Amino acid sequence: MNIATLCDAIQLQPEIRNRVRAFEDAFDFDSVHGQLQDFRTYEKMNSACQELQTILGEDGDRIGMLACMLKASADVYEMYGEKGIPDKIYFDTMKCYPRFMAETRRRTGRLYFDRYWWTARQAGGHLFRVGELEYEKKQGENGCVIEIHIPSDADFSPSAVGRSLESAKRFFADCFPGTQGAQYVCHSWLLDGSLREMLGEKSNILQFQKRFEILDEGEADTEFMQWVFDTYAADYRDLPEDTSLRRNMKKHLLSGGVIRSACGKIRDDFEIGT
Repeated sequence: MNIATLCDAIQLQPEIRNRVRAFEDAFDFDSVHGQLQDFRTYEKMNSACQELQTILGEDGDRIGMLACMLKASADVYEMYGEKGIPDKIYFDTMKCYPRFMAETRRRTGRLYFDRYWWTARQAGGHLFRVGELEYEKKQGENGCVIEIHIPSDADFSPSAVGRSLESAKRFFADCFPGTQGAQYVCHSWLLDGSLREMLGEKSNILQFQKRFEILDEGEADTEFMQWVFDTYAADYRDLPEDTSLRRNMKKHLLSGGVIRSACGKIRDDFEIGT
């Protein structure tokens, strides 16, 4: 796999793809080989990203960082093959790049790469998209943990979530046998208990919540703003009210309420694929 083939396969936005290719032609990737390899060690990801920023220096729209992430993502294709991971999972996983770019343009009006702090997980072979959801393999206090993430373009219906969870269970058993018995967890605003007062019983979010035992109600934060209101920060009074969730959440916030990023695990009595 190479950068050009990967960019075409995931349909990276043409204007960004052209800039990445121009950077690739002028850059010596051997100079960052160590950092890109360090992505494959979970504990080294963050420091590798910091070192890359220092090496790249002035990096307009983070195109250099994006090119490095794409290079590492192309290189990790070999690992996918060695573990027998299907090409569909590889390319579905790497479609995070155009998705992130589109999200940023929608929220800011500009097309640039702002998720470099996250994509080392994909580039290092730690996070995989299986069906509608993403699954991050990491070490917890008591062994391996599979952390569930919900992409912005996911079909979040209970049936689609159930199929993804069941497929992920088979995927990790087949490709990462050492994850047997791993706990499936999720850390997200989607698990905040106050949402039960804002949504109908049949809502996809509440159906998702039913799968989890809450371990920690979490701290109040503003991560939900970008996913619910398509903005990073705003005066709550200016938030749109065009959906029931937006309308009820705005009311909750204006009355002094908060949204917490709660942490939960798949309930022991909940069949993972249902």
